[in-house]
Amino acid sequence: MVVNEEIKDLITKAPFVPIVTVSAQGEPHLIVVGKVAEVRDGDVLGFGVYKMDVTRKNIGENGRMQVVISSMEGGPKGFRLTGKASVEGQLVLFKAEQADPLL
Repeated sequence: MVVNEEIKDLITKAPFVPIVTVSAQGEPHLIVVGKVAEVRDGDVLGFGVYKMDVTRKNIGENGRMQVVISSMEGGPKGFRLTGKASVEGQLVLFKAEQADPLL
């Protein structure tokens, strides 16, 4: 399991969550969302869709996405999650395939 208990705990503490998608031309697109809306099946994070036009377009083109989960609560800690995303209704669903510690 990529999203372990330490990362799940950080998800509840993260004040915001940066996510990066990549266009078919290789251009990165960074946005910040407020919170992870839900965690499914252990390694799938759900984010509520609010506009996200470029993000949804990039996901449709290749699905590549990175998510940063970090917090200063209890001392600095963070992870960069890499994986694939899809759009399901009003959610962006991100399947984490790799987790790398940042701090």
